[in-house]
Amino acid sequence: MFRSVVCIVIASIAGVWSVPVCAQTSDQERIADLERKIEELDKRLRAAEAKTEPATPGQPTPLAEPQATVAAGDLKNTASVSADQSGFTIKSADGNYLLKIGADLQVDVRTFTGTGSTSLTDQILLRRVRPTFSGTVYKYVDYYFRPDFGQGTTVIYDAYLQLNYFPRFQVRAGKFKPPVGLERLQSDDDTSFIERGLPTLLVPSRDIGFQISGDLVKRRIGYQAGVFNGVPDNGLSDASPTGHRSYAGRIFATPFQSGGESPLSGLGFGIGVLGGSVDNVALPAYKTAGQNTFFTFNSGVVSAGHRTALAPQAYYYLGPFGLLTEYTVTEEGFQKGNVRHDVAFRAWQVEASYILTGEKKGFTSPTPRHPFEPLNHGWGAWELAVRVGNFHAEKGLFNYGFADPTKTPGQAHEWLGGVNWYLNRLVRISLDYGNTNFGGGALNADRAAERVILARFQINFI
Repeated sequence: MFRSVVCIVIASIAGVWSVPVCAQTSDQERIADLERKIEELDKRLRAAEAKTEPATPGQPTPLAEPQATVAAGDLKNTASVSADQSGFTIKSADGNYLLKIGADLQVDVRTFTGTGSTSLTDQILLRRVRPTFSGTVYKYVDYYFRPDFGQGTTVIYDAYLQLNYFPRFQVRAGKFKPPVGLERLQSDDDTSFIERGLPTLLVPSRDIGFQISGDLVKRRIGYQAGVFNGVPDNGLSDASPTGHRSYAGRIFATPFQSGGESPLSGLGFGIGVLGGSVDNVALPAYKTAGQNTFFTFNSGVVSAGHRTALAPQAYYYLGPFGLLTEYTVTEEGFQKGNVRHDVAFRAWQVEASYILTGEKKGFTSPTPRHPFEPLNHGWGAWELAVRVGNFHAEKGLFNYGFADPTKTPGQAHEWLGGVNWYLNRLVRISLDYGNTNFGGGALNADRAAERVILARFQINFI
């Protein structure tokens, strides 16, 4: 009987309903093989039916236990995804691998007023457009990558990795800020004013190189030291102009930072230094708060020889009050024809700020206690700031024919007042008014003063 059923199944598969098919399958081995296949198909059918049938309440399905075991094993390798005020984050379960995606957007408005404004251009521009990618690999290696698409250009501003295995001896390699100027080391989003002060003109912006850093005394004395390609003052470059190198270092102390409420806990002071060759390095460009170049060199002048910079610096924060000051002097070599000399530039600034809504002022932006939400009586944080500064070029620049005193001022003095509105930790609106007076820079007179109104709309999602 069973053999007849087998024959019928075989015939149906073959598509032939005839007895001769069965007559040809008399071989016992082939019949046994077909029986095994039928049993296997039967088992598969029952398993499929079990999956589609609803489970009895309180009883697991036949595959429930194996699935639970697999899920428990996968949980150890599950990554977490989050989004908060620091950006979008993808993080491994053990925390050894991390990717953070953020963005920095600044929309600026520049409006020039007064008699000296006729040759200056009012602008609305994208000052900075910077996506940011940062994180950790293998627990001890951090990375940071940030290009900039602002002002119609594409520039890689930061691209580096850092080994953090030894807390007092961290190693960084790539493109980043050399450790010299205080305000330069402050983030673009945390400065009290829209544009940085005059001393920052005399230190590099970004350079490619290596750096070691750490704490000589935990939370009290920190250090950085590095070797770099060499770039112009206030400049950056992806090229290595010569085989010579530039060296930079900084020591900064916060001796009273104990974590308590001491009146001196917000005091920090230090000094940055820079030295190295400037052969074939591009000439520096010095700009006002309105980002107009006020110092130009004569045709045929090149950087040549050595550069040395010294930058003493300090800040003090107490509750909502903040004070930042620095002085920078740099001596650089220039050459025109057969004339070659070292000349000096000097600049200083003092800035003070006060947060009217009582938040604590620091080296980074405050976090409003009541973010902007008018229906719930939240208006963010409001800050007032003032700054005064001076820039001076040594007379040798004009005596040696490196610059023309009828076109280039030897001195610039600025003062600014500003208002910052922090709607929340990420969004800020700023309004500054700046005045810059010049010494020289015109035929038998001083260049006309620059008076500028600056506004910025900023989101810092990092």
